[in-house]
Amino acid sequence: MVIQHNIPATNAYRNLTSNRSGLSKNLEKLSSGFRINRAADDAAGLAISEAMRSKINGLDQATANANDAIGLIQTEEGALTETHSMLQRMTTLATQAANGTYNSTSRASIQKEMDELGNEIDRIANNTDYNGIKPLAEDSNKGSDGKNNGTKLNMTMQIGPTKGEVLDLKGQDMTLKGIFKDLDKIDTANVAANGKSVTGGSTAIKELIADKKLDATQAQKDLANAIKDAAGREGLKVNGSISVTVNASTGAVTIDGAGYSSTIATNSKVQAALSDAYDSLDGVQKSKEDSATAHSDGKEYIQITSASGEDVTANANRVVKNIQSAIDHVSSYRAELGAKQNRLEHTINNLQVTSENTTAAESRIRDTDMAKEMAAYTKNNILSQAAQSMLAQANQSGQGVLSLLQ
Repeated sequence: MVIQHNIPATNAYRNLTSNRSGLSKNLEKLSSGFRINRAADDAAGLAISEAMRSKINGLDQATANANDAIGLIQTEEGALTETHSMLQRMTTLATQAANGTYNSTSRASIQKEMDELGNEIDRIANNTDYNGIKPLAEDSNKGSDGKNNGTKLNMTMQIGPTKGEVLDLKGQDMTLKGIFKDLDKIDTANVAANGKSVTGGSTAIKELIADKKLDATQAQKDLANAIKDAAGREGLKVNGSISVTVNASTGAVTIDGAGYSSTIATNSKVQAALSDAYDSLDGVQKSKEDSATAHSDGKEYIQITSASGEDVTANANRVVKNIQSAIDHVSSYRAELGAKQNRLEHTINNLQVTSENTTAAESRIRDTDMAKEMAAYTKNNILSQAAQSMLAQANQSGQGVLSLLQ
């Protein structure tokens, strides 16, 4: 028998310490709800879990970003709803003004409403605002230097947790001036009908053909008919055919044929008619206004009144055509906005599902299995109590030595 080293007591104490350490960890996991509370619990699991938490946070914020983007799009689209409504009213007014039963006074009254509608289109475009962003304003294509650089406002929406997951939405100048600037690709101010060619707008013609907004064959027919009609009005006899060629690759226009005599080719009225027909190929033409009252703010495209000597009915019909092109332009942008919104709704659904599944995966790694941990806690609690009791018994085992000393 020895008393310096009580091996049974040491063994019981070691087991008691181990059981209490396990019991402490059980309590920590049960009280926190997490299986991993420190790297020592599961180093690899902690690293995976933290990476997943980062992704989950990104996914949740991306969902909020996408919802904000939908809010911006709905703000834009709601404003353009009213723009569309006013353009439709303008069509009605211009068609009304084209009727021969109206005199100059009546047409002037119609023009007043046209101008006010134009002012309201400009006001809506310039004042539609979402958190300080004005995506429809006239200055939506100005650079950081404050100058119009032709680059539309580009709004980049972060719709995912990583760098490349973005959606680009370009602003559009939806004032009258902006709408018609985008539509009027050919301007007679830059076009000259000279002899057997029309120069000054070949680049625009090429682009229109490439964008499938102009059919070269139909353009050839329209230009040839314009020459013939103008020659007829001037009393010039067309002896033979007149052929017009529109080169789809270069946009160049050439005029030939036995009927296109030098007398017809150099006639000022024929040249003017040819320039007008060329200008109209893009579907948009400015009204022929008196220089004293001419506009440069987009209203030049909606003037049903005209310069003296011009056919008022023809001018009103030109305005109808202009407005129809504007309606198509606004429709195209609204369709783009609608497509982006539908895409964002699917994006949100995907982000939410991905966040849910990633959260579930992170939970399986990091969260405590309460039933399993409770069973372990119960076991360690019993073992701890048993070890404590056995330590007391082991400490009493040395008492037998005292009987030898009596």
